[in-house]
Amino acid sequence: MSVAKTYEWYEQALSMRELSFFLLPYFKGAPKEKSMSLISHLQSHGMVKNWPEGRDTMKELKKKGVFEQAEKEEQLLKKRWNGPDVPIIILPVDERNRKIRAEFGSKSGLAFHDKLFLFLSAHLSPPAVSAVMTHEYNHVCRLENIAKEEKNMTLLDTIILEGLAENAVYERLGASETAAWTKIYSEKQLAHFQTRLVEPHFELKRHEGRLFSNILFGKGYYPDMLGYAVGYNIVKKYLSKKKLKVADVLSLPSEDFIGLSL
Repeated sequence: MSVAKTYEWYEQALSMRELSFFLLPYFKGAPKEKSMSLISHLQSHGMVKNWPEGRDTMKELKKKGVFEQAEKEEQLLKKRWNGPDVPIIILPVDERNRKIRAEFGSKSGLAFHDKLFLFLSAHLSPPAVSAVMTHEYNHVCRLENIAKEEKNMTLLDTIILEGLAENAVYERLGASETAAWTKIYSEKQLAHFQTRLVEPHFELKRHEGRLFSNILFGKGYYPDMLGYAVGYNIVKKYLSKKKLKVADVLSLPSEDFIGLSL
């Protein structure tokens, strides 16, 4: 069974530090003295920061059957995309984070090639849980298919990764469950953004400075959720014109999506 019983972690741990020790086996080679840095990394992607709030949320997630739902979702999505069996680690979301509430609907996630994290609110509907699970597991499948290390992924690779994942949500659950950032810009705006703001930096890598995340998330002078919105539009246009599904393009090089998007 791939869904970790993280509610047991919260039942046994008395603090965030004690919780961090349960994470160590999922990060090979991570020393015990660095366990809190794992917590900090997860919190930067949406995990709750307040210990009592997280404990209460976890009790509600267990009561609502979210862990059983995640198990069913995994089986369905594995068949849909011929995906790998990876650990699924459910943790409470930081509902105090305005961006997570507004842009991501009080849910978030973090995917690696060998595991995925879901950060969830106890107030989410079952379709909303399906949406974040679909998005994050699609990342796992894409990462497996392109076999590219994260350190070598460019801005183009990353916006296509995000675009594929949210198109997978649209394909499976419809527009009502897609993220808010899929609906905030017109086609004309997106074409302008892509040409003027994103395309000149397609080869940029995450470790090369703040510009990568500024474009991806729309920080500073960049439009909100810029890279995500442009990536979604690029993939949507490609799938529409080629009459393909997300499953058909999981191994397609990122560069191949570009020609039809302008």
